[in-house]
Amino acid sequence: MAKDAAIFAKGKAKGEIRYKPCEVQDEGIAEQHREFQVYPMGHIADYCRHIPYNSEKKSFLEKTGRESFEVFQYTFKVPGDDREYNVMWDYNVGLVRITPFFKCCKYSKTTPAKMLNQNPGLREICHSITGGALAAQGYWMPFEAAKAVAATFCFNIRYALTPVFGLDFLSLCVVPEDPSFGRMIINRSIVRQCTEEANGFRALSREASLASSPRTPALSCGYPKWPTKSLRPKPAKALDMESGYGTDTDRSDRYICSPQTSSNAEWTAMNASRSATSKQYAFLSSPGILSTTSTTEGSENQADTSENSSMEENVGTKRVLSEADEDYDEYSDSTHSSDEAMTPSKRRKTSAALTKEARAAYMLMQLHMADATLGDDSQVEKRRRASS
Repeated sequence: MAKDAAIFAKGKAKGEIRYKPCEVQDEGIAEQHREFQVYPMGHIADYCRHIPYNSEKKSFLEKTGRESFEVFQYTFKVPGDDREYNVMWDYNVGLVRITPFFKCCKYSKTTPAKMLNQNPGLREICHSITGGALAAQGYWMPFEAAKAVAATFCFNIRYALTPVFGLDFLSLCVVPEDPSFGRMIINRSIVRQCTEEANGFRALSREASLASSPRTPALSCGYPKWPTKSLRPKPAKALDMESGYGTDTDRSDRYICSPQTSSNAEWTAMNASRSATSKQYAFLSSPGILSTTSTTEGSENQADTSENSSMEENVGTKRVLSEADEDYDEYSDSTHSSDEAMTPSKRRKTSAALTKEARAAYMLMQLHMADATLGDDSQVEKRRRASS
């Protein structure tokens, strides 16, 4: 048994059968089929064959979008020749293997290539298979082009080819006495028609491959899903409508382990400025801060304002700047500059909310911080004198 012999095994067709075998016979055609020993006549459609495309050349896949042939096949013998010839065609896209036609009519191996050169555009839609299954090796051509080419030189075996090309093939064959016999030149309109069909089949094949490609399933396991972490909304920071900065009592942005004051306290402890080496300290209270209380609380607030003025004269140019903002590390520079630029009208609005007890505690704290600062400066001066 030859390596490229036909294999007949009943199977189910895959995909759409666009090119069915012609098994219609009358008495004369049946007699011719018996003479050519056509097998299995009458049951060709029962023997479907799947031939993978395993060649190293990827031109077939690029041109057709297919990775295999889905074929019908049958065999025949020329009277007086013991060799069996296998005819096969792809019933999905109509590609016909024409190599056995040339062998049967005793043409050389270079004849198919010459035929392609004589028909511009035909080579681009034909396929030369050189690898994979031996039964599929050779030239494959679109159905109508293969039928037209075979009609130019297959007159002697025309009855053996009716199962693939149909009964009208008998009238298409060029007789040997015709000058065009054996020239293997076909009408260019047939080439254009086959080119359009090939492009359409390629698009369909690619769409089918995309639709049938397996998708990655969603990962599933028996472990419980992690609960979604719900974040508490950050409380809105109370803002001074004029200055645009947060109030001193806001604690929404405090650092971890930062000191906290009692919620009952109506004043905030002031920390010493970190720029102590510059010796430029400023009180947050100026004559304008406490002077606003004179207009809201009477003569009692005027005494506080005068007391604040005398205290500022004692301190002199050394003033303490502090800010009760836990975000001091990030905004100390901007807060310092904006605090110095505050006008007395803005300071009056800040101190308007202070009660009498809070003002008293505020003044005591300022005095204490001023004394501590002056004491530190004296200690530094003593150390310098001692070291000199």
